[in-house]
Amino acid sequence: MERETDARPARRRRGHALDDALLEAAWEQLQRTGYAAFTIDAVARAAGTSRAVIYRRWPGRAALVHAAVRAHTGTVIEDVPDTGSLADDVLALVHRLAERIDQIGIDVATGLLSELEEIPDDAKAVVPGVFQQVIDRARVRGELGDSPIPDAVLSMPGALIRYSMIAERATPTDRVLEDIANQLFLPLVRYHAAL
Repeated sequence: MERETDARPARRRRGHALDDALLEAAWEQLQRTGYAAFTIDAVARAAGTSRAVIYRRWPGRAALVHAAVRAHTGTVIEDVPDTGSLADDVLALVHRLAERIDQIGIDVATGLLSELEEIPDDAKAVVPGVFQQVIDRARVRGELGDSPIPDAVLSMPGALIRYSMIAERATPTDRVLEDIANQLFLPLVRYHAAL
């Protein structure tokens, strides 16, 4: 005699539901093991899927980790400082970038930097883009002239924060962030904008 069971076949996830499950599994593994021990295989097992499913969405480990971090912490684009002053906006933004490093952990941040070629190009353009937004607002307020700011200048605060983080294996201190904003970035912005 056959016995009835309550077991139902697992529903196959697709689209956003599958993406969400993969990102959640990736985030959990990242929190549990750190970046160095993070594997696609472990994420696939935790999500109940295959490596191929993951690789169809993300080209490798760094891209998946980046997506998981973004899904759990958001992006600086969502909250660009607007204090009414260029200097205050820049200082708030470098602090916000440092806070994100704290949020994801130094291990994950430096791990991602070690595999930067796997990160999508649009993600690499985020930091220069938010500094450009801050500069555009300052121009509207009349704080800066209209001359373009070179891409290298816009990328500099993010690069210096990353360098400090790698060199010190810690989130940059308030003093370092203030120096990046006030002694390095803002003088270059004012120089170029005034040309």
